[in-house]
Amino acid sequence: MDQLELRTAKEGDMHVGFIGLGNMGAPLARRLCTDHTLWVFDQSQTAVDTFTGADAQVAKSAAELAESVDIVLTCLPTSEDLRSLLFGDQQVASVLKTSTMLIDMTTGDPGITRDLAAKLALDGIDLIDAPVSGGPKGATAGTIAIIVGGSAAQFSRALPVLSSISCNVMHAGDVGAGHAVKAGNNLLNLVCRLATFEVVSLLVKAGVTPENAVSIIQKSSGRNYATEITLPDNILSGTLHQGFTMGLMHKDSSVALQMADDLDVPLPISTTAFANLKKAMNEHGQESDMSAVALTYENDSGARIRP
Repeated sequence: MDQLELRTAKEGDMHVGFIGLGNMGAPLARRLCTDHTLWVFDQSQTAVDTFTGADAQVAKSAAELAESVDIVLTCLPTSEDLRSLLFGDQQVASVLKTSTMLIDMTTGDPGITRDLAAKLALDGIDLIDAPVSGGPKGATAGTIAIIVGGSAAQFSRALPVLSSISCNVMHAGDVGAGHAVKAGNNLLNLVCRLATFEVVSLLVKAGVTPENAVSIIQKSSGRNYATEITLPDNILSGTLHQGFTMGLMHKDSSVALQMADDLDVPLPISTTAFANLKKAMNEHGQESDMSAVALTYENDSGARIRP
């Protein structure tokens, strides 16, 4: 038996494909190797090379991968990238077998997701959304939150695969609900992050050290992800790197704000935070890490947060 035949012989094994081996996709895909026969593909040869020799079959194209598996997972920059993958030049939708399940782990647009799901359903193909929250660290550790949008039956079918990635798999509702929750979560993350930078800047100006301000808030009612992770790991440490760019935060927050417009829900606090994000992005560039937002607050307040 060669290596691929050994992988195929795993007990309970499913043939699973993963397209999109970026900052998030690669650690998510790697967790599937133990339990399933895994095929991988990415347009970046550098990303693909990290799987060469690992317990995965590298596909020559997205279409080859789609033809070879029962379940396809995608982790792409945007929902439009998924639409292009399926119905653009690569025409992946045309080679998907009837009854194939497509699990989109992109942080996407719920409206586009529902449209694509309806189109694929005409050919007997299931599309569900399963965006993640928790960063590369959570993906590697197997603790990342996976937020699933799909029917109860679709969720049950996807669960054995998603459970190989993380112990925290949650059913948000019907198709699109996962992407809606993820967009809302990231908008809330933006609000909490910027409000925390603002208050910590105030406390530093009042004579409190950044370390004491963050440590005390983390043990008080103002605690949040920024006081628990962002400030201690990425700002107070001086690294200014969390692995999530301003451009991505802008994209995710835009999805949530568009949902609010469509549903006629006023979001005044979120709108202010979004304006502050755009100001920081204009100063530092959309490819800058979200941690660099602290620099904008330092400049505006005159309070040094970094060491």
